[in-house]
Amino acid sequence: MTEIPEHLLKRAAERRAAMTGGGDAAAAAPAGDAPAGDAAAAPAAVEKAAGPKAPAPIPTLDDDTPPAKPDIPVVAAAKRRKRVPYWAAPIVALLPLWAFLYLYAVKPAPAGSNDPIAIGKEVYAGNCAGCHLANGDGIKGGGVGQQLTDGHVLATFADPLDMAHWIAYGADGARPNGTYGDKKRPGGVMQLLGTKMPGFAASLTPEEIAAVTIYVREELSGGNPKDDPNFNVDTFTADPEKAAAIVQQVIDLKAGGDPDTKSIDGSESKSSK
Repeated sequence: MTEIPEHLLKRAAERRAAMTGGGDAAAAAPAGDAPAGDAAAAPAAVEKAAGPKAPAPIPTLDDDTPPAKPDIPVVAAAKRRKRVPYWAAPIVALLPLWAFLYLYAVKPAPAGSNDPIAIGKEVYAGNCAGCHLANGDGIKGGGVGQQLTDGHVLATFADPLDMAHWIAYGADGARPNGTYGDKKRPGGVMQLLGTKMPGFAASLTPEEIAAVTIYVREELSGGNPKDDPNFNVDTFTADPEKAAAIVQQVIDLKAGGDPDTKSIDGSESKSSK
């Protein structure tokens, strides 16, 4: 049997005396002389002083881990789907660029790409306006090149193919005596100026020479497309490749005066050579 410590017995006796009014007699009683009943009641007094014990917790199922909820079909499918391999990531990233290049390659040509007036104006501004001036007045307006306005160029080159040859070879397309153009020109045959015109066969494409020929004749010089039925703005727009092929035949005639443009399919019948 476990012996109760003396200090606990003494504390219990003092509390009991205070509660029963035992006074000093109870307090003075030696601890060893305490009645057996008091000794037995000491643990109860200590328990009463400490208060009632808390009730034991009721067992519950809260500590059990709840089962995981199944994924919805969309999430489950995403988890099952295979991921893109790391080596394929750059390819996937470049797909938008490839799509853009593809669409650019197959889309129709931009507006004006078959318009000889638009093409010819650009060619003229970059290669001819420096000498003939932007409006084509040339020496009439203070330039160093020949006048192209007011029908001047139409009188010099009755056939547009003769004019295309002149643009291709410049002064190298003149006759040995320095004259060029239509010999029956009203007002007399044209003579080379002090500033000799350069040729553009090496720097312009046949298509560009065809376009600038049409631009000068119909826009700057005021020509009527009906006067050049085989080589005008409408025939060029309908088939730019055909117009370029005609000019290529003109270039193939080489330099020199009086080129045989009549032999080319597309020459105007009113050529006066």
